Amino acid sequence: MTLARGTDRLESARLVLRRITPDDLPFFTRIHALPEVAQDLYPGGRPRSLDETAGWLQYTLASYAELALGYLAVLRKEDGALIGRCGLMDLVVESAAPEHGIRRGWFGREQATVGVALTFETELGYTFDPAVWGQGFATESARCVRDYARDVLRLPYTISAILPQNARSRRVAERSGAQAAGQMEAVGLTWDRWVWPLATTHGPDHSTPASVSSSAR
Repeated sequence: MTLARGTDRLESARLVLRRITPDDLPFFTRIHALPEVAQDLYPGGRPRSLDETAGWLQYTLASYAELALGYLAVLRKEDGALIGRCGLMDLVVESAAPEHGIRRGWFGREQATVGVALTFETELGYTFDPAVWGQGFATESARCVRDYARDVLRLPYTISAILPQNARSRRVAERSGAQAAGQMEAVGLTWDRWVWPLATTHGPDHSTPASVSSSAR
């Protein structure tokens, strides 16, 4: 995610959110391999390998420069422990729903299908070590990112893509003011779309952004 000029981190009452570094690989490799984490993130609930997590980390590092977006590492202020990630990533969806079925989506514009009208969005995502579940850290970090997206990036909205069975993530979105807004298909899975309204002034409806042709990417 974009960081304001002169700023290298975000803070909330209990947390520091900073850019991910290569030194964070062991932590993310460990949590990506946990079945209780993988079941809500990946096709078939299959845990990620070390190589897959290393690829994800490199993609995240590249996203900082290429798209001014990306996940941030979440650290607990109390002891400096790395406990999860939260941030904004590139999300692309078909601008119009097909006659039969639901809209397709892609986590990253380089994967999107060409030749169809696409809408470019951001996704607010959060993943934490199960050891700290139930302590409100996901909600606190998500609201921190939400406020940054609203007040600094001036985004009209952002999306959270949540698997239907992921009750924990859904509760975070609900408690923070996100609204259910249909579904999309991505990486072979059906995701519920939760919209976080961010516009701070009354005006045109920003719930559906202007679409662009994929040929303009």
